[in-house]
Amino acid sequence: MCCAGVPAVLGALSASGLGFLVNDLVLFPLLALFLGLGLWGLRDGVGRHGLRAVLALGGVGALLMVAGIVLQPLIIYAGAALMIAASVWNVLALRRAHRGEVDA
Repeated sequence: MCCAGVPAVLGALSASGLGFLVNDLVLFPLLALFLGLGLWGLRDGVGRHGLRAVLALGGVGALLMVAGIVLQPLIIYAGAALMIAASVWNVLALRRAHRGEVDA
C-alpha cells in the first residue's frame, strides 16, 4: 500500500523512523518478495484443494499491482483486492477440502 502513496502508511513509516523505506529501490524488491510469497501460498493451497482458479485470481491481482506502479496507481487497489479475495477463497477452499467436501 506504500507504493500507492496511502498517506496513513507513509505517515506511520515516517513517524516510526522508517522513512528510508519510502524509496523505490527498497519498495520494488519488497513488493516482488511479498507478491511471490503470496502466490507461493496460493499455489500450495491449490495443491491441497485443486482449485486452479484461486491461483489464477491471485496471479491477475499480482499483475495488476505491478501494472499499477507503471500505469495508474489506482490499479494497485484493484490488484490488492483481488489478492485478498484469492487468499480468502483459498482459506475457504482449504477448510472445505479438510472437511472432505468436494468443490464443483
